[in-house]
Amino acid sequence: MAGFLSEVVTSITESIDPSNRIYISLQQPTYVSGDVINGTVELDCRVPFFARGILVKFKGFERVWWQYMATVREGEGENKRNVQRVQSHRHNKEFFRQSITVYQQGTVNPGHYSFPFQYKLPPDLPGTFFDEGGDQNLGTGYSAAVLYKAKATVDVAHRHDLHYTAKLIVNERFDQLLAPSSGKNSKTFLTSNGQLSVSVKLDKNAYFPGQTVLAKMKANNTSVKNTRSVWIKVKHVLDMKVSGAYHSKTHTEYEQKYTGFDPCYYGTRWMPFPIPIGLIRPSSTLGYHVKSLYYFVIQCDIPGAIDLAVSLPVRILAPQYLWATVPPQPEGIPLPPSIQIRPSWQYDEEAPRCNLCKSPFGFFNRRHHCRHCAKVFCGKCCNTVLALPNLKYPDPVRVCNTCIPAAESGGVPFQSSKDIMVQWYISQQQHHQQQQQLHHHHHQ
Repeated sequence: MAGFLSEVVTSITESIDPSNRIYISLQQPTYVSGDVINGTVELDCRVPFFARGILVKFKGFERVWWQYMATVREGEGENKRNVQRVQSHRHNKEFFRQSITVYQQGTVNPGHYSFPFQYKLPPDLPGTFFDEGGDQNLGTGYSAAVLYKAKATVDVAHRHDLHYTAKLIVNERFDQLLAPSSGKNSKTFLTSNGQLSVSVKLDKNAYFPGQTVLAKMKANNTSVKNTRSVWIKVKHVLDMKVSGAYHSKTHTEYEQKYTGFDPCYYGTRWMPFPIPIGLIRPSSTLGYHVKSLYYFVIQCDIPGAIDLAVSLPVRILAPQYLWATVPPQPEGIPLPPSIQIRPSWQYDEEAPRCNLCKSPFGFFNRRHHCRHCAKVFCGKCCNTVLALPNLKYPDPVRVCNTCIPAAESGGVPFQSSKDIMVQWYISQQQHHQQQQQLHHHHHQ
């Protein structure tokens, strides 16, 4: 009888039957650094066993690895030569590691058990992130991650532990004041006088997936180069760092095309830009060795020249409700109107004759554009040069004979920004009243 009891005790003490199950139940799907994690360890015991304890182990870490080609010296004596070899940088860093005991030592009998636990995440943690790519066979592979885990484990005397690992989604805490983001850039051309200057302003510096970005672009083109199209692109930049070595990967996550503008264009445009849900991951900016950053790039596509781009850093935030359902979005207000200070450019093929004297153009009668009305004239009808400060031409430019009186007073803008904005404010108020009426009717 004593021998039989000894065998039973040994069986209970040294092993866990594989039919037993353990898992973790969490109260919410995502967290923000500094949050308290509440959950339970659920244990289904079918065959009894002896445990030295049931633990929940929390761990947060980042890891980075990338390959690169390096020139190394191989061989001896006269056979020494330089060869290209694949090398790599690798590093892991822990943010925290902690264990919580939810059950002390004892025999676990058949049944279902729930062991509650609570753990407070450290503040200022980088957001959960994972990315990999490249080709390891070509020496271009890379992998970067910020990961968080909660592991429930039954501690027994030997190697037959029962365990379960739950991955935690931790988002960065964003408690900064939202502020507009702005930037500008300009360029000159080898084959044309003048330059293109572009300034861009975003209504905010941080967005949630599902929101619409409202980009205000002001362009001043004093050259005869046209802009074929304007693109807004979401650029994802993965920055990796190990012991003084740096590596960066840039990828366009999403882009949208807009109409370009004519030569000598000067005006303001408002461009709405939706951020798709599920396509763009949240930013992760607080890591030591891994950073996942985003930039909105407004790019002017210019035929026969290097494109002009304005790059603005932004944060992509991750509200917890986006992982479940998306709340209804309010009706959008009317967009602010575009304002064109200079008239539309008349292209050469649209003007076979001078717009004033009607003489046909040819080899000896060249075309010239009036910078005030943007129409095409011959040299005799467009030979006066004047500065047009009201049209943002600070230096003297060609003006046709018809436009000289207006040009001598500084020029007359093609559109009045004041009148246009007054009309927009009126339409905005009308839209607001309509929404109030619909809201009132819906709740009756």
